[in-house]
Amino acid sequence: MVQINIAQLPARAAFSLTAVVAMAFYHLWMRDSVEVQLTILCALLALTGLPHGAIDPAIARKAGLWSGITGLIMFSVGYLGLAVIAVGIWFVMPELFIIPMLALSAWHFSGDWSPYFSHPASVAVSCAVITLPALFYSQEVLAIFYLLAPTYSETIVSGMAVLSILSTLFVFFSCFKIPHPSHTVLAELAILFCAAVALPPIPFFTVYFCLLHSPLHLSESLAQLGLSETVVFAVPFTALSFAAGSLFLLGLPDISFSLQIIQVIFVGLFALTIPHMLLIGALNQGKNR
Repeated sequence: MVQINIAQLPARAAFSLTAVVAMAFYHLWMRDSVEVQLTILCALLALTGLPHGAIDPAIARKAGLWSGITGLIMFSVGYLGLAVIAVGIWFVMPELFIIPMLALSAWHFSGDWSPYFSHPASVAVSCAVITLPALFYSQEVLAIFYLLAPTYSETIVSGMAVLSILSTLFVFFSCFKIPHPSHTVLAELAILFCAAVALPPIPFFTVYFCLLHSPLHLSESLAQLGLSETVVFAVPFTALSFAAGSLFLLGLPDISFSLQIIQVIFVGLFALTIPHMLLIGALNQGKNR
């Protein structure tokens, strides 16, 4: 019953249609402009990407992890402190930062499919989502990873390409083992994999992170918290995230503005992912117990 409910969520059905529209929109109007792609990514991050993590304080409060103004301040300082430590590690030793972040992101994103697939298959789906661009757009991915981890960027991208093949094959065969497969979710996977072929890394990341992953989490949070509490926490903490990103931008080397924005987006999101994943993981473990 849980699988059917998850598969029929409006956010999942809407994603399939939106992804098809996004692929057509990209090839018709914006394939030659990285600046436009980054502008759209930043706009969607403000609408869905960052808010889905910005409401973490509200989720933590509902779970009883803090109360009162003092509790909110302590939680926020700890949350932001973990993100700052992650950014500091990237400045000092980016290779030590990027590989664990890819692994942690794959684990976190697997939750998008865990209600439907087994845990190994869910992780395989998220691995495929993260690594498939390295197979079809190796040069573009290499350019991004050269900004994030220059020393071993070629090795990382080559490893991602191999992992994309293995994880995609695992997902393909796993689909045949589902006793009662959902056509909605299978269509979603097919469209997502087609998007990995049709869209370069930045538009593909925009489609998955801002139009599927974040809306799924936001819809769950809206059901738990209600609209008013979600907005009360999402707006100020999203604005705070943009302010922190602006400060981060000032500390970057003097390169082109587009390249600086790419660094801010990916390093910033990876850094914020650490406290977000720790919170969600801790709450999920509490539910399991």
